[in-house]
Amino acid sequence: MANKKKKSKNIVKDVSFKVVKATVKAILIYLIYFLLTSMLAPLFGLIPGFMESVEAFVAVYIVLMILSDITERTIFQCFFSAARALLFVAYLLLSMGNGVINASYENFSLTLNLTLFYMIALTLSLIGFARSILQAINFMNERTEATSGLQPPQQV
Repeated sequence: MANKKKKSKNIVKDVSFKVVKATVKAILIYLIYFLLTSMLAPLFGLIPGFMESVEAFVAVYIVLMILSDITERTIFQCFFSAARALLFVAYLLLSMGNGVINASYENFSLTLNLTLFYMIALTLSLIGFARSILQAINFMNERTEATSGLQPPQQV
């Protein structure tokens, strides 16, 4: 009986710690987003619809980050991390197109070729996706080893 009470207190403590940790991370990410958008607001005004898509991306990214943190040490953490990496890839593909941004204002025209940044960001995101898949495989492997009793011999 005492063991069940202790275990339930530990579960409540663990879950509350995960929620607080996820909340603090979400607040920090949102503060960074808020500071960057306030500094870059004049630039975002030149590209119509860009600010709304960034807001939607940040909201979904923060939700997936919170879900990933709350489901820590479960297989669902791997799924949410993979979804977060795929969201980043999809957002880059949809927002950047071919990696060239054109902006014009009256008689001034600006063309930015961001293909190098685009490729680096996509590569890092795909590495994050592969990491999430490998974590899921490792998680399932550890579960199988623990339930089957076939532990590898310990090194002395």
